[in-house]
Amino acid sequence: MSPAADRQHDDARDAHRRGVEQQLAELYEQAEDAAARAAERLVGTEGFSRLLGQLAENAAALTKLTSDGLDLMLHNIRIAGRRDVVRLARQLGRTEDKLERLLQEVEALGGKVDRLAASHEPPATRTPRDKPREK
Repeated sequence: MSPAADRQHDDARDAHRRGVEQQLAELYEQAEDAAARAAERLVGTEGFSRLLGQLAENAAALTKLTSDGLDLMLHNIRIAGRRDVVRLARQLGRTEDKLERLLQEVEALGGKVDRLAASHEPPATRTPRDKPREK
């Protein structure tokens, strides 16, 4: 074959390839449009809403089961779990509140003692020499 014939043959092959690529692109776009329309119809149904709700409920239940199972496992191997830490945090908070109230009461009583001591002279203490003699 001559170089001109080879070039013609290559040009024809390139044109055919471009035509096939164009057809594939059009088919892809049509399939994408059809899939988008089908998905929109599916998402708009009440059945899909129910299914989505059940899925959310199942996910929440599974999360709770997993959490409870892990807490039980930690309890069985005697490691503090989330519930234990929360319970201890509440107890600590209550204890801190009680200590704070106790401190306020002690400070109030200390103030009263200081005021009483400042307003009254301490009574004279008797020494053993000052005791009256018994007859």
